[in-house]
Amino acid sequence: MEITKQVIETNPNPIYVKNELGNFVLVNSAYAALKGMSVEELLLNKTSELDYSHERDLEILASGETSKVEEFYKLKNGKKVWYQTTKTALPQENGVNFLLSVSSEVTEWKEAIQVAKETVKAKDAFLTNMTNEIVTPINAIIGMARLIKKGFLNKAQEEYVNIILSVADNLLCLPSNIDDYGKLNDGKLAVESIPFNLMATLRDAVRALSPSATEQGLELIFEETTDTFPIVEGDPFRLTQILTNLIKNSIKFTKKGQITVSMQLVKHTDKNVNITFCVKDTGIGITREKFDTLLQNLNEKNTQTPPLFAGTGLGLAICKNLVESQGGKIWVESEAGNGSSFFFNLTFQVSETVPQTDSSLQKPANLRTLNLLLVEDNQVNQLLAISQLEECDITIDVASDGEDAIEKARKKAYDLILMDIQMPILDGIEATARIRSEYNPNKDTPIIAFTANAHKIDLGRYKSAGFTDYLLKPYNKSNLFLIISKYTGQPLRRRASSKSKFGTDSKPAALYDFSGLGDLANDAKFIRKMQQLFLDTVPSQISELQQAIQQQDWEQVMHITHRLKSTFGNIKIVGATEDLRKIEVIARSRQGIEQIPPLFQSVQETTNKIVSIFANILQVEA
Repeated sequence: MEITKQVIETNPNPIYVKNELGNFVLVNSAYAALKGMSVEELLLNKTSELDYSHERDLEILASGETSKVEEFYKLKNGKKVWYQTTKTALPQENGVNFLLSVSSEVTEWKEAIQVAKETVKAKDAFLTNMTNEIVTPINAIIGMARLIKKGFLNKAQEEYVNIILSVADNLLCLPSNIDDYGKLNDGKLAVESIPFNLMATLRDAVRALSPSATEQGLELIFEETTDTFPIVEGDPFRLTQILTNLIKNSIKFTKKGQITVSMQLVKHTDKNVNITFCVKDTGIGITREKFDTLLQNLNEKNTQTPPLFAGTGLGLAICKNLVESQGGKIWVESEAGNGSSFFFNLTFQVSETVPQTDSSLQKPANLRTLNLLLVEDNQVNQLLAISQLEECDITIDVASDGEDAIEKARKKAYDLILMDIQMPILDGIEATARIRSEYNPNKDTPIIAFTANAHKIDLGRYKSAGFTDYLLKPYNKSNLFLIISKYTGQPLRRRASSKSKFGTDSKPAALYDFSGLGDLANDAKFIRKMQQLFLDTVPSQISELQQAIQQQDWEQVMHITHRLKSTFGNIKIVGATEDLRKIEVIARSRQGIEQIPPLFQSVQETTNKIVSIFANILQVEA
């Protein structure tokens, strides 16, 4: 026993033993020094008066279990120290229980973790600043190049401008690619699993890049298949990212001809589907050996610096990692000078959200009892969502901003809340955080984030604010129904689709397109409402935007362009939507202000054309 006490006393780690009353029966000098007292003082005084862990120690004694905790102490000399402590119950043969506590100092380890966290924060801040520093001037270059292209150019000059636009467009991908490359290397790039429509995802990816291909004199084609694809579980954002990188790579290395995007159903079971995707171009080609070597070099574990310049294949490396992280494979079939076909194969789980008996979605069944709160400041978006859901005979309350949403959430319980992110007065993130933090009937209600910024989705921030999931804008009705079904437990049923009453001959395709509205594109009454609402709201908003630009009220410019961008995006006024996005970016950064007037003039001209067309259509139908 004496040698045991000697071992304990000379041990540099703080050690003590307590009895069932919680009083010390054995204490070493290291623990006494930690408490700033002598061993004798600790043994003579009651533990409950000296030790903040007294109650926890009694619980461990009663349970007979072992517990590990981190403990913080501030010494008399002002030094702050951390200890990793293990506390164990020691039952004796006579029925008496003692508690043994042994601590090891971990201050250096805790400080190292803090330094690492601060380093990560500094890295994130650097990437954010770098993105702003790169994107802003490149957008200015693109804007000026497009202005030059509108003038009278000879063939050589037009080719030079196209080269400038191509290089600038590739440079715009660098910040997000570098960020993703770093996350991939650190194993932090998250892959989600949500229900989505494969065919719609591919179609949207191709549509988004069609203007870039056309600008380079190329034809970008989505080759639709006759195969029937079920709704699957996976990450539509990462699939779009892979396709976008591959398509942009083809645009970059294809001087003339076309780029074709396709998908093929390889295997379909009750639980899974295996799909091979292909991006085929008529470009300069690449040998398989060069392709494999490129990807191998980019993925060396000891590579300290990611490739930063166009042409090094950073986008392809990200594609490879994204595909392989989902259990897939990527490869190329190519011959130098004769184009390339980039393939990747992925397996998706068939979604259990909907039955797999037909290929077109019907409205959710039994939704009459659901109560939804729609939080949206844009009137066009309000009309769109309400019209898509009103056939379900559900109750929809509308809040026009975050403050209004909080007030409504306090008064009524909802089955689901659809929350826009960017709104005046109070944004969706803060509104959701407040709904979650205070007592109200919707503290645990599923809240879905509506966001138009796919490349800036911060899932961690959304989840920490209290969001359950997100839905990208513009969205189709199928995805809206899927998200409702997923978080309310309501099943979906299906019906055969009908052809749109609004064919390609009924409107100028280059100006607007109602097809993205899904089944509502077939509803003549709804389309008239959309057209009338456009006439009632957009011209006045354009006037407000013009006034804000003239007064250099950039906060107001950002607010108005964000609202208009959403309105124009819903009916696919592609050119004006892109111009509004650029105005918003410039207004936020306060750099390249001189680009705003010509961008606004382009938006105004497009708006005037559409107002004239809609007015004529409504007059004829009246």
